Amino acid sequence: MNIYSKSKDWKERILSNFATTPFQIQIGEETFQCQSVEGFWQGLKCKSDMRLHVFGLSGMKAKKAGKGKKILSFEIAGMEIQYGSEQHQNLIREAIKQKILQNPKAAEALQSSKGKITHHVPSHSKPVFKMENLLMSVRLELYGY
Repeated sequence: MNIYSKSKDWKERILSNFATTPFQIQIGEETFQCQSVEGFWQGLKCKSDMRLHVFGLSGMKAKKAGKGKKILSFEIAGMEIQYGSEQHQNLIREAIKQKILQNPKAAEALQSSKGKITHHVPSHSKPVFKMENLLMSVRLELYGY
């Protein structure tokens, strides 16, 4: 299965970070409403009200909202987190997990996936974490394979 926002296969599209798959995520004592994993990911690069706005975006709008924002760390729920750290990766993984738990169609798509998940990105785009590894990790936790 190749996760891609423009795939002809709905299962591959819905598992993309770009997919509009609303979820809530609790971080510390705070709960945030997000429209997509991409919105969450890009929103972490922003501050205060702008962050909440970006959390509410999906697709290319979310991607563009974070484009060019180079940060070394970010603060959320009273915690200072280094960008690219294990703690940051755990937040992204938790967002993916909450997306799956709160969206039955996304859960169906992930549960029906078999074997290796791939996610091809343009060569100029180098995500700090491998989305496919995080998805397979969530699949293992939730479904045992």
